[in-house]
Amino acid sequence: MTDVTHDRIETNAPPSALTEPPPDAEDTARHIGEIFRRLALAAETFPSQAYARVVAAVLVALGKAVLIEAETQADRLRGRTAPASTGIKVSASARRVDFDGWDPGDPDPQ
Repeated sequence: MTDVTHDRIETNAPPSALTEPPPDAEDTARHIGEIFRRLALAAETFPSQAYARVVAAVLVALGKAVLIEAETQADRLRGRTAPASTGIKVSASARRVDFDGWDPGDPDPQ
């Protein structure tokens, strides 16, 4: 590889700040700020058509993440609000207990 090709590859490579993992902070404002910081950096790095594709990809990824999270929360809520089962539960793996037939409430059989 020649030096000219090597220089061209390095100058076209996106800054590492665009690909680093998200911050570990619990602060919502920090997360939103990080998104805008990276979008601004991408706007400076890429031409307008490429930047438009980046923004479209970010919006699609955001929409997908929101739908997945909404489905997860709905499943949790559905599990919590499900009516409690009443009556006898029958299953193939139920614990089997020997029934001796004697009921202490029965009168003395004489």
